[in-house]
Amino acid sequence: MRFIVLGDLHYTIYNTETLRQACDEYYEMLFSSVLEQQADVVLAIGDTVDNGTSEEFEGLHACAHRVGLNFVTVNGNHDLLQQTKAEIALWTGNPQPYFTQYFNPQNGRSHCLDRQAAPFVVLDTPKEKSLKDHGGYVGSQQLSWLKQQIDDSRDLPLFVFGHHPLQRATRWAALPMLNIDNSRDVKLAFFRKQHGAAFYFCGHNHANSIVRSNNWNFVQTAAPLRTNDFRVIDFEPHEVRLHTVSLTGSRPGKLADQLMHGMGDFLKWPAKGFGADRQLRVALQPNALSVISHQLSVSSQERA
Repeated sequence: MRFIVLGDLHYTIYNTETLRQACDEYYEMLFSSVLEQQADVVLAIGDTVDNGTSEEFEGLHACAHRVGLNFVTVNGNHDLLQQTKAEIALWTGNPQPYFTQYFNPQNGRSHCLDRQAAPFVVLDTPKEKSLKDHGGYVGSQQLSWLKQQIDDSRDLPLFVFGHHPLQRATRWAALPMLNIDNSRDVKLAFFRKQHGAAFYFCGHNHANSIVRSNNWNFVQTAAPLRTNDFRVIDFEPHEVRLHTVSLTGSRPGKLADQLMHGMGDFLKWPAKGFGADRQLRVALQPNALSVISHQLSVSSQERA
């Protein structure tokens, strides 16, 4: 099966007709490119909108609907600047802020009774209506639930999705508010998984980054407006392959520059990443993890 991870979309309502038209054109191009990949499921990793308004959510989902794209939403801090998690569920459709779905590598969407189906665990890391503190947090109830999901995964591959990175795990995640506050607690939960490959997909920091730690692969996905790309992951019985797809032509980049200038709050830090931040190949074995091809420079991550 194939799934796609979209970075922070930051869709907003612009104050000029020119920018509004550019916005519609850009996101329709992005969503059309995603559809071309024929994925079983698309996950938007949070901060799908910029200010958390109803108008933004309606505009984003109307744009996706025009193209024919549906996606699973991970809650992000910008999504919750003005509304509660229960209120934004009107647009996200999430059954609850954190939840698990199951996917079989050969048949796609499945259920928990399928012994070959891997859990796709969606975390809820942002704080509600937190205008000054945009760091993440995983509360005790969710942490207990996460531990149970990890234990239940046995030696199957495990895919976890959350908006915020773990502290120091990926690019820029050592900086204040660019990680989960209680990252140590979450790491301890993650490392309960001793067998089988595990992946944590996050966003928030607007930069592509991939780091491996033991059997865990930490995959941070950039904001499309910064890099004009997204992640495509093929989950097969014997391996997981990730590659980064860039939008074609010069038009998307020109539109993205217009939109970021119109927003005025996008940092220009390096975002595309090195080669090792853009592709990954992991062999799936019953009791061990073998990385077939992932040339990662640990020192480059530490310098970032």
